[in-house]
Amino acid sequence: MACIGIAAVAALAIFAARYATDLRDQRITDSAARAALSDRITSLEHDVIDSRKQIAAMRQQLDISNQAIDAALAPDSRIIHLAPLGATPNASAVVAESPIKSKAVLIVSGVPQPPSGQIYQLWWIGPHGEATRASSFTPSPEGSAMSNVATPSADAHVVAGEVTLQPSADKSPGGTIYFRGPTDEH
Repeated sequence: MACIGIAAVAALAIFAARYATDLRDQRITDSAARAALSDRITSLEHDVIDSRKQIAAMRQQLDISNQAIDAALAPDSRIIHLAPLGATPNASAVVAESPIKSKAVLIVSGVPQPPSGQIYQLWWIGPHGEATRASSFTPSPEGSAMSNVATPSADAHVVAGEVTLQPSADKSPGGTIYFRGPTDEH
């Protein structure tokens, strides 16, 4: 009988050891599953943040598009065509402006991405070459952009618009001129 008792204790010890091993393996599996779920949740949270940023950018573009339509359809609207210069002969740029509504929007297509530290800027040019910055923009990867434009003051005499590519900190035009056009077309 003692042999049966020893055998039973040995069997229970083997069973307990196997059970403990199975529990440890299950804990490891559960821990790995929790870590994978945690990683997936973090990834989804980043996706949500990125999506919110994209939605905000789309809303901003929609707002600018609506302002362009509003400026273009105003009773005093005018479209200022800026001719491409230099390396981008197939590019285009126009400013839709409504002086009464004090709204203007620049619409550009066909321009390359600016080098690091540089930005495209629209300038209003006076009769003696004086310049006032009207807008800054960075085009999409496809080379297009829409940007709100500061309209010239009512007493300002502006004869041209000009888009340059230059260091973003510059306070006056001096970079490469990509577009230029008269504000009063005759």
